[in-house]
Formats: sequence, C-alpha cells, structure tokens
Amino acid sequence: MTGIKSRIICNDLLRRITSGDLKGVLVLPTETKLAETYACSRPTIRKALSELRQAGYITGAKGSGSYVTTPVQPHQKSNAETFLGVIFPNMGPEYFFDLLCNSLARCASENGYSLVFGGYVSPKSDMLKSDIMQICTRYIAQKIKGIFFAPFGYHAKNDQINKEIINSFSNAGIPVVLLDSNIERYPLPHKFDLVSLNHIQAGYVITEHLIERNARRLFFLAPSNSHYSVALRFIGCRAAMAENGILPDEDIFVEMERDDIARLSRFIHEKKPESILCSNDMTAMSIMQSLEKLGCKIPDDIMIAGFDNLSKVMLFSRSITSIDQPIDNISRAALNLMVERMADPHKPVSHISFSGTLVIGDSTTLSRV
Repeated sequence: MTGIKSRIICNDLLRRITSGDLKGVLVLPTETKLAETYACSRPTIRKALSELRQAGYITGAKGSGSYVTTPVQPHQKSNAETFLGVIFPNMGPEYFFDLLCNSLARCASENGYSLVFGGYVSPKSDMLKSDIMQICTRYIAQKIKGIFFAPFGYHAKNDQINKEIINSFSNAGIPVVLLDSNIERYPLPHKFDLVSLNHIQAGYVITEHLIERNARRLFFLAPSNSHYSVALRFIGCRAAMAENGILPDEDIFVEMERDDIARLSRFIHEKKPESILCSNDMTAMSIMQSLEKLGCKIPDDIMIAGFDNLSKVMLFSRSITSIDQPIDNISRAALNLMVERMADPHKPVSHISFSGTLVIGDSTTLSRV
C-alpha cells in the first residue's frame, strides 16, 4: 500500500505547488522533514517526489534537495483541480482508517479526483485540538472542495472537537462526508452525509456467533471515550443476548485501556468471563496478548472477538474472529455522496450503511461444551 500513500502525498504536494501555497519556496523540505509531516517512511516520500519530478513540477539531483520548477504549469486532468481532503485519526499502520484512506484514494483517482492529505493526528495527543484545527485552517485556505472526515475517539473532548472540526468546514461552505461514525447521537437527526458499517447488525452477528459457541458470561470491552460506533456495536450485542434469553444482572460494558494488564487481571478474577467481545481488532489483539501473559488459554479459557478483520493484513499471533468491513464499497459510496453533495449542497442528508461479514478465526474456533 506504499504506492497509494505516495500518491496521496504526491497529490498534496502538487496541490500546494499549483495553488501557490509553496510560492517563492525554492527548495522543498528534506525527505526526513516530509516523512515527519506525513507520518510515513522516507521511501514513500522518495516515491512521491519521484512522481513530481517525472511530471516536471520539481527538479534536483540526489543529495542536492528538490527544487520547485518555475513557472508552474496548472494540472490539466479533467477533475485535477477538484482536490478532496481527508481527516482521519492516526491509529497506526494497517489500522482500519489507514486501509480506508488507501481505498478512498484509489477510488478518487480512478474517477479523476485527487485526494490530498493534511497530516495524521494522534487522537490521544495533548495537542489534538490545536493540531487538527491547523489542518482545517490550511484546507480552508487552500480551497479544498470537500472533506472526508472520520470523527475522533479516545479523547475526553471527542464531541466538542468533532463538532468544531465540522463546523469550521460548514461555515466555509465546504461539504463534509462522515465515515464510520456520526457526530450526533440518537435520537438527534443526521446533519451530514454518513457512510459506515451497519454497526448494530455487526454487533448482533458476532455476538450470536459467540453464543452459538456456548458463551454465556459475555462482556463487551472498549477503551474509554470510544467512538459512537462502538456504542452502536454494543446495542447489537445486547440485542443478540436478549434474543437468546441471556439477560445478565450486571453491567457487561467494560471500559478498559488495552494495555492495562493489572486491571485486566482483576477483571478476569472477579468476573470470570467466558467470552470478551472487543470494540475492534486492535483492542482484541492487545487483550489476547495480555491474557496469554496471565496464563489464560485462547479460546479454551476465554474466547475473544473483535471488529474490522485486521487479521487479513496484520501478522497476529493467531487469527481473530471478527467482522470484515466492505471497505471498497464504503469508499465508492462516500465518493458518490461527495460528488452529489458538491453538485447540490441542499439535497437531503443521506446515511448509507453496509452489512459486515463474519470471519471466524482461531480466537473462537474451539467449541466449549
């Protein structure tokens, strides 16, 4: 996926050059500095610069830096001036949002649009608000035509920050398509287009699988301040339990940081769970590793499941039972909504959700009878 990332970075640098953002800049930042800015490797930056060099936008020899070619010729491709921006949380390489960003870039390119990248921001950063608002301000100044925004989670001020982000674009007249999660909680009406997994259906399907594996003491585990999509997954989980006559007399939604092994140890000792449904696969992977350090056997002692099916792209110690998201379908629908919204800013708000697919992995393979 390095090629997709380099294309996004190339598009962003091209936009900055052709829009005048780099006007008067004779030498581009070093590869090391650009790699820090775009949170990627130097080979990825090198490939992006190579594409700009081949297209005649920059010049320069190895070791001498990259120089902006003057005068800059405007990009001639049919929709080349329709630059679309993305604001996604940086959750790490190969994470769901990283995969979605790559798919979206591919889809945009195939349809003649350029997806640009303002920079990753860690959702747990102490500087989250200021960092993200800088990206918003830069996008607005550069007249980006539309924004794909995956709302932030894992921060104490999630709701406030997400609303400030979206309001900044709304006030500038820039359309926004939300991905994965809404910023308004039920029953408030949707104010922005949204494309996502059907989170309630996903929670129901994977919980029913765990119940079929004879799990009765089932708990749902998520890090604190998770996305609203996690709450929807839990609603599906509770619905499946109720449908199967499982009505726990205790709170089964547990907020716990995935690296808190001491808290996990106490939880296992006190609650004696038969199964843990995690809010996503990254959490599930961390919990599995911690449980194994505590001497628990997976799935013999405790079954683990998650969401996003990251086992297909990451080398986990064992595959995780999960819900696979139709990422390419989500990307295509998001781009279509953006094109429609740009053409008609006053059309009714749309919410498109896709069903996920249950993928059974090693973490629940053995039936416990």
